[in-house]
Amino acid sequence: MRRELRRHPVQAKPSKTTSRPVRMPRATGGGGRGGSSGGTGTGTGVVRFVPSVLQPAFLREILMELKKVQWPTRQETINLTVVVIVVAAALGLFMGGLDASFNWLLEHVLL
Repeated sequence: MRRELRRHPVQAKPSKTTSRPVRMPRATGGGGRGGSSGGTGTGTGVVRFVPSVLQPAFLREILMELKKVQWPTRQETINLTVVVIVVAAALGLFMGGLDASFNWLLEHVLL
């Protein structure tokens, strides 16, 4: 990874509810300055990131994003499910036919 990218981590766009930018946690690991010395570091690893998932603001943002989703109607869901089942059955028959063909070829021609 290039040195410029390591020194300047990508920052997420600030949400409309807060005025300060949200900082992304830095990746921990070998190489570079600091590293994972195990001392009283700044705690930028996974352990510090996990509790932020449990904060109410994070859950609120999830609910806001789910409200933006355009969910399919019942009829669209039924139609797409039928398409998936038909395509899966056709593909299964095709692959079974190939298997039977190669099996016959192996038994009658090559052996």
